Amino acid sequence: MLLKLLKVIALFLVSGLVLTGNAFGQIRLHPAPNATSLPVAAYQNIPVQNFRALVVGAFEASQFSLTGIRRANDEQAQYEFSYAIPMSTGIRKVPLILRVDENLDKGKKCASCFLRYTTLQDFASLSVLSWMDQYELSSRLFPAIDLAYAKIRVDGRRFMEQEAGFNYKNQWQGEVNRYGNSVVGLGSADFRAIVVDSYRDAGFVFLEEGKDGSRPAFASLKFSFPIDPQQPRGVEYKVGLAGQLDSDGLCNPCEMMELYDPHQSLPPVGLSGMQSRLTLESRFSAARALAFEKLKVATERYLRPRSTFVTPPKPAPLGSPRPPIPSPVVT
Repeated sequence: MLLKLLKVIALFLVSGLVLTGNAFGQIRLHPAPNATSLPVAAYQNIPVQNFRALVVGAFEASQFSLTGIRRANDEQAQYEFSYAIPMSTGIRKVPLILRVDENLDKGKKCASCFLRYTTLQDFASLSVLSWMDQYELSSRLFPAIDLAYAKIRVDGRRFMEQEAGFNYKNQWQGEVNRYGNSVVGLGSADFRAIVVDSYRDAGFVFLEEGKDGSRPAFASLKFSFPIDPQQPRGVEYKVGLAGQLDSDGLCNPCEMMELYDPHQSLPPVGLSGMQSRLTLESRFSAARALAFEKLKVATERYLRPRSTFVTPPKPAPLGSPRPPIPSPVVT
């Protein structure tokens, strides 16, 4: 029995490493899961049919449909589900796989049945869906998976190995935009104009718009923030714009993000500009906050459904020393 159990654990370690790259939480627009090579939980002394009913019943209660159970070998089984999600092209049934190890004793009870994280079967095709479809998929699929695992934990606690515990981390952490604040229903030129005007009104000087040739949906707006009236050069500040458009040419969605480097080298200051340099950090912080407030007012009614406007935290004081690169850990 001990050799058999060690074999099961070894199979988990190997297969877990293979599956990590296809873990469901790695779908674009959502943080990766805490998927490891170790199982979520282990169950003992429960008839295998009851164990299957426990797992399948929990997923069916979360609106998953069981499409089949396949055995990879004497111990490993693959539970296959589908989940219907409304998308721009209609209802799409997303296949989901849950692999378990059914290590049974002679009485067909779990000697140690291991529960794992789920994986998406057609991850490659899902990862190229439109952003809005991926947002819709994430907001429906991940909470449903979390609910299924929560039900398994409660309903199966009598048979769970208590020392090992239930090592599942919820995959849904709320709406997460791909880049930054996200709008829909605005023309891309209108969105750009709102961004430029918001920063201009806050005291930034708009310089130019750049394009990233490798990413046609991505553009950067370059600004300068005055350091000293006598200095032609100011703080370099960029805002990135990215998005997808619908058939009417409207943002579906468009998003923005800060791209400036707080550790940039600032121009040398003369005696006449000393006062301006001393107040630079407070002036820049106030202007940045004002720009985001103007952006919020101008875009609030266009925000992507279920998302909220966020002012990102300021990373570091302007001109502060760049943090040293940590030395590699030698083991």
